[in-house]
Amino acid sequence: MGLTKLALEVGNPATPQETTRLEFLVDSGAIYSVVPRAVLEGYGIAPLAEQQFRLADGSSVVRQRGYALGLDPLRRELIPLPMVL
Repeated sequence: MGLTKLALEVGNPATPQETTRLEFLVDSGAIYSVVPRAVLEGYGIAPLAEQQFRLADGSSVVRQRGYALGLDPLRRELIPLPMVL
């Protein structure tokens, strides 16, 4: 597992010409990345579901989630990530 720093464009696929460039620290061992709510709301992107997460200290939090990309740790590139629950 490793960390990769990537500058990515975040936006709504319905209006691809409008994006915000953000810097992400991508952990190849993680499944989820976090985008500030204000950025997503600014593009009219709504969450798809809520999910409970267990933190390292044993506590739980509930967060909203949507569709994103996964990291190919060998090529250090983002790829579509189908979510299986």
